Amino acid sequence: MKRIVLFAAAGVAFAIGGGAFAAERLPPGLPASAALLLRFDADHDGVITREEMEAGLKADYAAADVNGDNCLGPAEVRAENERRLRRDGPQASPLVDWNLDGCVDLREFSTTAHSYFDLADRTKDGRVSQTELRGPSMPLAPRVVEAPRVDTAAKSGPESSTSRPTAAPPIPTGPRY
Repeated sequence: MKRIVLFAAAGVAFAIGGGAFAAERLPPGLPASAALLLRFDADHDGVITREEMEAGLKADYAAADVNGDNCLGPAEVRAENERRLRRDGPQASPLVDWNLDGCVDLREFSTTAHSYFDLADRTKDGRVSQTELRGPSMPLAPRVVEAPRVDTAAKSGPESSTSRPTAAPPIPTGPRY
């Protein structure tokens, strides 16, 4: 019972003590996923260059590589994934040993950031602006227009196969619910 109380108290302290997810501190209009790249904006100019991202990824990898062997083992991967979950919340991208060699190297560590940078850099200039992070504007939904109805039950006989459409139903003018 004491563990549950301590765990709950720690969770409250975490929530009060600034454990807000990175996505909650984003400029207005940016998707939560933008936090992944914006945290690499070293000069805080709102533009992430490939060089800034690479330097940030190398620093993050060095911090996660506790024993300095250029290989994140299972314990280091677990610790890094917990750190990412605390920092990014539901937007966290977990580390995965993609080639199953028992080691997460810098290339595997950087996969998500590189992929997102390449997708966001629509001008392919090696820089991602906040405008590019906002994504394309959503198109308006097409207006739906009803086609005139054909009343085949009113006619019978030889003309029924070539029946002409009747007048379109009147357009309602009252409030729509």
